[in-house]
Amino acid sequence: MKRYIILTIITVAFTTVIYGQEEAEKYRRSSIYSICISHENTTYAKEISDVFVNMPVPDKFNNHDLNIKILTSNDKKEDNENITAFLNNNNVARRLVGYWFQRDPSTGECSLDLISERGLYDADYFDVELSRQSIRGEAMLKDAGEDLIKNTFVLVNDIRYVDKQKTAAVASGILRGIGILAGAFLGSSDITDIANSVGDIVENIRGFRVIVTSYLYQLEWNDTVAAKFYSDYYIAPGTKNETKRQAFLTDNSTFKLRYVGVKRIDSGQTSYAGVFEPVDMIRKVCMRAIDKSVVELQRTYDEFKVKTPIFSVSPDITAKIGMKEGMTEESRYEVLERIKDQDGTISYKRVGVIAPVTGKIWDNRYMATEERSSGSELTCTTFRKVSGGTFYPGMLIREIRIK
Repeated sequence: MKRYIILTIITVAFTTVIYGQEEAEKYRRSSIYSICISHENTTYAKEISDVFVNMPVPDKFNNHDLNIKILTSNDKKEDNENITAFLNNNNVARRLVGYWFQRDPSTGECSLDLISERGLYDADYFDVELSRQSIRGEAMLKDAGEDLIKNTFVLVNDIRYVDKQKTAAVASGILRGIGILAGAFLGSSDITDIANSVGDIVENIRGFRVIVTSYLYQLEWNDTVAAKFYSDYYIAPGTKNETKRQAFLTDNSTFKLRYVGVKRIDSGQTSYAGVFEPVDMIRKVCMRAIDKSVVELQRTYDEFKVKTPIFSVSPDITAKIGMKEGMTEESRYEVLERIKDQDGTISYKRVGVIAPVTGKIWDNRYMATEERSSGSELTCTTFRKVSGGTFYPGMLIREIRIK
């Protein structure tokens, strides 16, 4: 009888602690697929979409983007039911699973390279243990499913320009600015007029604002789903199985996304310091608004919270996290020690609490350096110990709620 991988939980008494400076940039991240809803025939819809497509993946997440980044809608108002229907009708959950296993659409062959890489497993060791169908290999795969595949999120951002006033004047200013800047690059001789005109443009776009409604979904991955995938759909590299390939493509019920929740934020007034091109202001406002939305989602939904490694402990405790992640002087973070069991599974143990030092919070928001804002000259945030023992570079920190 053909044997399949059986997922089991192994309890092992012996554990080893992983830490060290070399671990500071190696840690398991959640994965995210980001989408933008574009409302046709609305002000700045195209400009916002163009900016979104070129935005980097939010910090502290692995890029799990599929090929569709922009959803076009004619509806004046979206809701999670419409978005859920779109995601389900397009089998986004199944596609996300296929991405995890680097599935070749033409043959159905799968690879565990991405799981090995993101799970911090030695690829050769991982392959050997799995090929032997060893208890250790099964435990590692189980661990990867719980800590990696399960922590895959879809973030759908409905971004709308706030038409507060003088829409026509602002639009005119942006169009005029593009022409003026183009003239400057082509070598216009009237530098004074160009400078004055650019100043007028900046004045026009200084009030650019957006409302962002972010809908969060999480990939459902459990023992039942995993067992079905490995038994019915997984095709090892170098092998052929057309039945399994077709079966995966027609399965519209096994793989699902769970709706987590929604947050709606107003970008508010954004400083135009350092902005000289209209598109820069649009990008600045949108990026900061989405960052703000991500922070609010993380504070509300624990499953979406991310971990950040401690960068140094001497002479100060530091980490590369700051205002972009919503940090204030009142923020508190638990320190987690990463524990690797003998079977290869990883768990986290709380060993202390830290707080940012007043005046040493890094302003890592988009274009903070151009603004010359306080804290933008830093490269990380400095913390003080609130409780706990000895900390090491590579230990992870995660924001906790303040009672």
